[in-house]
This record gives sequence, C-alpha cells and structure tokens, in this order.
Amino acid sequence: MQSQQQSMVGHPVGPPIIAPPLGAATALFSGYTPDANRFDELSLPTGARRPAWEKFCRLMESMGVAEFTRRWEHSQRLIYENGISYAAYGDPETNARPWDLDALPVLIDEAEWNHVSTGLAQRAKVLQLTLADLLGPQRLITERVLPAELLFAHPGFRLPFHGQTPPGGAFLPYYAADLGRSPDGRWWVLADRTEAPSGIGFALENRVVISRMLPEVFRSCNVQRLAPFFISLKEKLQEFAPHGQENPRIAIYTRGPHHENYFEDAYLARYLGYNLVEGDDLAIRENKVWLKTLDGLLPVHVLVRRPNSEACDPLEFSDVSAIGVAGLLNCARHGEVSVANPLGSGLVESPVFMAFLPRLCQFFLGQELLLPGVATWWCGEPASLEHVLANSDKLVVSGAYRNRGAGYESAKALNAIQPAELATKLRANPRVFIGQEKMNLSSVPTWDNGRASGAHLVLRSFAVSSGDSYTVMPGGLARTSDAASPSPLAVPASKGSKDAWVLSTKPVEHITLLSTSDEAIEIRRSSPELPSRVADNIFWLGRHIERTDAAARQLRTFILRLTSEMSFGPSQVPAVLLRALAAQGQIEPGFALDDIRRQMPEVEFALPQLVFDREQIGSIRSLIDNMFRTASLVRDRISTDSWRILVRIDQTFRTPQGTSDLDLTDLLSMLNGLIVHLAAIEGMCMESMTRSHVFRFLDLGRRMERALQTIGLLQSCLVDSPSPTPEVMEAVLEISDSVMTYRSRYRANMQLPAVVDLLLTDESNPRSIAYQILTIESQVKQLPGEDHPPGFLPHERLILSMVHAVRMLDVLEVCDAFGVGEQGQLSDHLAMLDRDLQNLSRELSLRYLVHAGPSRRMSGTGTTD
Repeated sequence: MQSQQQSMVGHPVGPPIIAPPLGAATALFSGYTPDANRFDELSLPTGARRPAWEKFCRLMESMGVAEFTRRWEHSQRLIYENGISYAAYGDPETNARPWDLDALPVLIDEAEWNHVSTGLAQRAKVLQLTLADLLGPQRLITERVLPAELLFAHPGFRLPFHGQTPPGGAFLPYYAADLGRSPDGRWWVLADRTEAPSGIGFALENRVVISRMLPEVFRSCNVQRLAPFFISLKEKLQEFAPHGQENPRIAIYTRGPHHENYFEDAYLARYLGYNLVEGDDLAIRENKVWLKTLDGLLPVHVLVRRPNSEACDPLEFSDVSAIGVAGLLNCARHGEVSVANPLGSGLVESPVFMAFLPRLCQFFLGQELLLPGVATWWCGEPASLEHVLANSDKLVVSGAYRNRGAGYESAKALNAIQPAELATKLRANPRVFIGQEKMNLSSVPTWDNGRASGAHLVLRSFAVSSGDSYTVMPGGLARTSDAASPSPLAVPASKGSKDAWVLSTKPVEHITLLSTSDEAIEIRRSSPELPSRVADNIFWLGRHIERTDAAARQLRTFILRLTSEMSFGPSQVPAVLLRALAAQGQIEPGFALDDIRRQMPEVEFALPQLVFDREQIGSIRSLIDNMFRTASLVRDRISTDSWRILVRIDQTFRTPQGTSDLDLTDLLSMLNGLIVHLAAIEGMCMESMTRSHVFRFLDLGRRMERALQTIGLLQSCLVDSPSPTPEVMEAVLEISDSVMTYRSRYRANMQLPAVVDLLLTDESNPRSIAYQILTIESQVKQLPGEDHPPGFLPHERLILSMVHAVRMLDVLEVCDAFGVGEQGQLSDHLAMLDRDLQNLSRELSLRYLVHAGPSRRMSGTGTTD
C-alpha cells in the first residue's frame, strides 16, 4: 500500500519567521513566537500576516488589548455561569472542569475551505459506500479490493449489524474528520469518525461565546454561519424517518449525565428541539421503539445515537453497560426505527481503512482522493510490515482497529517501548497494527493568562448527508494541543478548543433555524412528551431545593441565637435548635446531648467544618451536591437563568481557603446568600415556568418536602421540647418564614395555639402544612389519568385523608394538652401526616413513573399500560 500513500515528508519549511512591525495589534500577539518548522496559521514565513488575518488584526488593533481582555473575562464568566463542561457532568467527586475555550478564533480563507469541504464530502461518500458494501454484498472482499483478513479480524465486524436497510441507503448520515496541516499548508485527514461523532454542540457553543464577545469583528469579517449546517442536519433527520413518517418524533440518545459529553447532548437537544433520552427512557414493543412518558408510551421514529454500537443493545451483544435498549437493533433491521448513525457504522472509522481509502475511492467513484489521509501502512501486508519496522522511529505505531474511548493511552504506551520489543510485538500479530507518518501540525496563537502563546491545531470538521452528497459545516471544532510537549501520536490529546471562522468574500446572509413556513400549525397549551425518568428527576429536584432551603434557614436561625445575647442567659432556644439540627442530620447527635453553654466553643469550631463536609449526610454541602447532581440530570429542561443560579450556588457555597479562619459570622453571610439564591430559583419557577407537567412535578416535590420539613420542625422544637417558650416559638416561626404574618395578627404575643394554627392548619399561609397538602391535591388533579377506575385511587385517598385530618384538627384542644405534659395528640397527628406523605410519594411513582406497555390511544393495538 505504500505506493498509494501521499507523504508529507520533504516539503520545504521556509525561512525563519521575521517579527512583524510593532503596533497595538502586535501587542496582542507580542508573546507569540511561531515555530519555523511548522505552518503558522497567523503569519507568513516573511513575518507578515496572512491575508485572511489582516482585517481581523486591524479590528483588534482598534479594540486594544485592555478592552479585549475585559471582554474575555466577561465571556469566561458566561462559560462558568452556563455550566459548559467536559467531564462527568454534575458529579462533584469527578470535579467537572469548565470547557477550555480560547479567546482567539482560528481563521480560514473561503477558497481554501471550499476545497476542504469538497474533499470531505467525497471522503464521506466513499466511506458510506464502503459501509453499505461491507454490511451487505461485500464486493470489496470478493473482488479483492480489501483483504478478507482485514475485515474478518475486525472486532467491530459483527454479524448482528447485517440486514439493516436505512432509508435512502444512508449508512453514514453523519460524518466527522480530524484535520491537520502539514508544513506546506495542505490539509490532511488525521482520522475519520463514523461511529457517533461528537463535537458539533461544543462547536456551536464556541461560536455563541466568541461571536458575543467580538460582535463587530465577527460581522466585519463576514464569518460564514453555522445555522445552514444545522438546518441540513434537521432536514436529514426528518427524511431519515422510516416509512416516510411525517413529523417524526426524533430523540437524542445520550450516554447519560456521567459521560464527558453530556453537556453537549443536552445543549443539542435544547437547540434542535429534540427529546434527550437515556436507555431507561425507551421501551421495545412489537419491534417498535417507544418513549416512556407520563401519558403512556409514545413512538420514536429517529434516534440520534451517542453510545457505541455494541453498548446500544445488550440483547445482541451481552453488553455489561446499563445504557442499552434490549431489542433496538432488531427494530432497526425491521425498519421501524432509524438510528443515526446506524449501528455498526464505526466499522470504517478504524485507522486501518486509511491505508486503503485511495483504492476504495477509485473503486466506487473512479476518482482520486481530493483530501488525502496521513500516510498509513497496514502491518497485515508483508511489505508494509517491513516498511514500518524499518522506519519505526519516523512513524507512529498504533492499533489497526479503533477502540473508541480507549485508544489514546494504549497507542502512547506502544510508542514508548524499545524498538526490539516493538518489532517482536508487531511480528507476533501484524494484522492488528498500523504505522502512520508523524505529523508536524500547524501552530496557532492562543490567549493564555493575558498573553499570546503557541499551540498546535487539529480541526474536527462535520458533514451531514444531503441528497447524493454531503453538507459540510464551515469550520468546525478547532482543538489545540500543547506546543511545549508535542504528542508523538497522529491525533494528540486536546488541551483546549477554538472557534473556527471561515471568512466569506461577500456579506453573509442571516439564517436562522426558526421556521418561516406558512403551513398552519395546531395551537397547543401543553406537551405530552415528558419522559417518566425526567418527571422523576424533576420531582426530586424540587425536593432537594426545598430540603436545602429548610436546612439553611434552620442553621441560620441557630447561629443567630448562638451569637446573640440570649445564648448567655437561661434561654433554651440554642439547645432546642441544636437538637433539631441533629435530627436533620446537619451535626453529629453527640453535640445535642450536653449543655450547649459548655459546648459552645466546641460547636463554634466544629460547625463550619460540618457544614462543608460532603461525607456528612444532611450537611448543607451534601444537600447542594444532591440538588446540583439532580439538576444536571434534567439540564435540557431547566431555563438558562435558573441553571446559572444553580451553578452559582454550587460554586460559591464551598469551603473557603483555610477553613480554620471561617467564623460563624462568615458562615452566616454565606447562608444568607444561599437562601437568597434558592428564593430566586423558586421565584423563577413560579413566575416563568409554564404550568406543564414539568412544573407540576417540580412543585409536587417542593410542596411534599416543605410539608415534611415543617412536620419535622414542629416535632423537634414543640413536641419534643417540654413547655416550649415564647423564644422557641419565635425561632420556629423565623425558620418557617412566618414571623411577619404572626406579628401582623398577634403582635408580640407568642402563644402555642396561634403558632400551631399558622404552621399546621392555616390554608392561607404558603408555609403551612395545610397549604402544601391542598396544593398537592390541586397539582395531582391535573396529571394524566384517562384510565381512571370508579372510586378513588390510592394516592387520591391519601390526599383526601390528609386534607380531612388538617381541617378537622382542633388546635386549641391539642395545645391545651401541652399544659399537662400531654403532647401525644399533636405528635400522633404529625406522625400520621409524615407517614401519609411518604406513602403518597411512593404511590405517585407507581402511578406515573413506571410504564409497561403502549397506551391504547397511542398504539392502536389494544395493548394497555
């Protein structure tokens, strides 16, 4: 195969780069020194700016470094507040890192890009034809275009993948390629991505951030828009639906919130208007894929797949992962669902095919490759094996077959062993290895801590099938690697990313994804497509928000009492509140056993540490972690403003540097800020959320948790406290945010019946238990329930029982019993409400969050839920 490879070796490098003239723009790049042995994206070998960069540099000169730095700092805050990350999303133990976007875009000339995009379209077409043949008639094998042993040794060549007939024969509707420049400036393909290419969401977010940061520069440079590509993507997915389905239901099938690309999946789902689903959200019935929702099972016609093929169907591949859907591949083979990309499409992204792509292009199209790949030799051929062994110091040796997500470290280790050991390894099983020419990637300026520095550039470009060709995204996701320690691998590990600008020679037309069709639409007031898993997570998000708020208010009231003058007197308030904190799990129970006055120095020292202890179940930091983790599971259902508040809570309520220096006054200030932020979230929910099922389940969670927290508060501070004093009652009202209401009615006259009435049976108080139960009743009545049997369902009976209990409670009678030491009646009443609320939570889960079959009205087959 060596004769078919184009090589980058031997191209002239050019003279040393001469520094450009001084000026304001030069100050922006003053720390940047191009590498004379590489193509530089910014500068010509003479030191002058490349033509594509001239206008950009002039505009940056007029802006100045100070203004550029100010704008970049603002944009970094936007990245931080939007929660853009690339790690195990929402899991505090993995320390999800913010997306590392560079302030400077990379600029590409339009004419140059037209050649690249034409080459990418050709390459994608060849790979699609290759996939269709290898998973079908296999002419490439029978006519000896490809060696049979190459294919049959491929771990991704699996029998179950055969028999699929995607609409229009589109075996590769979506394609990506990693590109790099050689020292002579030509673009080369470093790797093909055909399994489930990632990156378009990050490319879009990069564009959003940088175009907002430099709006006038973006417009003046006539940067080609990304919207046409996404329009083509939506059109392709629309026509990809089986049986020509009109208005198909399309879903993005994510690997879940613990995967590094979850942010991108959620972001794309919001941007494109698709459902974001996990394996547990889907069910297979009658060879069709169904989405589990509150209204029953709804058919899914197109799945935009993100997991590896083998992880999608445990029935076919006995996969140990929990993200698959048993029977999915059989549905695809029957043509009842279209999967983009089809299962098994990762077959041709293995680097071994790069050695044969020139031959494949000639076979299918009768053409030369317009965009060549980096020179590759498959060691399964004797001549290529000898070439790789003779030039191992000049080549990168790696596995011939890609193991998605695990190839980098193994290739790095392979290239670190001694030549003799490497030769032994290659000769033992040559078919599973390739050799590739080392690539001197181009250099590009990056903005690093207020100065320009160099990095190496890899550009991931994307293409979507359109008719008999492909539409290519202008630019793509530019990724940078460390220039100080270049990687020996063909595609180095990414250090950061950039926005890629393809500059047009004429003004760019404004294009939007928003439809301007004159076709009439049906007016709706609700959307039935709420997956049961999402409803469950939304419900628990509401509970975690309210639980965090209750804990913060209770701790704040305790600190206020502990640091006030009453803590030095005979008041029982600090001791009562300390026991309540222990019952809530915020502190160790041992602190509540002894005299608070003797323990106060120890409590003051230990309390800040306990508050921020993530391992302490019930600590405020652990509650925030649970809240943020649950919110991340439904990121696509949360508004941008609400998400920013959640991110701010997560990032600001953390252990300050030097915990020993944190006193109770500092902690009190942080608690005040936390309570304000939580109030902001609740305000956003009440004033901005449409009264849909999402709102109802969020509100159900909040109301249920608020009722349970109030029950616990009354039990700890009033029932378990002998003869509660006016100071204790005032503290309970303060925790419940009801002091102003009480004083407007009763002035400063603290009496137990009035306190119990306000917090337990007053239906006009938004903080009372009665108010929570009545709100729960109202929200539950609006949930789906078409198959309602005669009489009342279990959850309805529980609600009616609780409404009756709070309305029939004689507050004066139960409070009079306190005078003779009989708190049992109120205690029993609170215990009954607590038990019924817990049972209600379980009944709602069984009723709405578990589905076994398609509803009659959806399936038309008579199958019931």
